[in-house]
Amino acid sequence: MFRVLNYLTIYLSFLHIVHATSRTSPPTGAKIVRAGTANSGEFSTLSAAVNSLPNDSSSQSIFIYPGTYTEQVSITRVGPLTVWSRLFLLCPL
Repeated sequence: MFRVLNYLTIYLSFLHIVHATSRTSPPTGAKIVRAGTANSGEFSTLSAAVNSLPNDSSSQSIFIYPGTYTEQVSITRVGPLTVWSRLFLLCPL
């Protein structure tokens, strides 16, 4: 599973704060990312989930289920973002 996290690179611009931590289920209101998903309201890529967030100062969260996500993501929103995963998600700055 650690190899999966190596494929996921998150680039943060400016001084945006992203808090990454682990938990077993998504918190209420979180955008859900699940590889290969077709469930209503869920996203199959982290990029799609990030792009669906409002660009305002509200606190938002994304929960990522285990899977293979090979993408580069740029997070440019002005508000804080918490990224949750069932495994600890490394976010290089």
